[in-house]
Amino acid sequence: MTQPHTTALAFHETGRDHLLFSVRPDIPAADALHSASELLSAAAHSLDAVATGTALIDAHQAFLLCHALRAAKATVDSLIHDA
Repeated sequence: MTQPHTTALAFHETGRDHLLFSVRPDIPAADALHSASELLSAAAHSLDAVATGTALIDAHQAFLLCHALRAAKATVDSLIHDA
């Protein structure tokens, strides 16, 4: 039985209809999910700090968190795309 792998999936446009970032195809699922988990963990840690009042974020940091969440979602979506 073969292990699942990612499929190509773009997740960030430049605003000019050009796709800048994407999930590369044929990454083993375990590796892709590990990376997505790390992104989600970092985002959750940052947002927990904001929610508890121990940290503040500016617009640049908020964009960074959004980008990390989009990357993690695209990674998971690339694994379930054809499931």
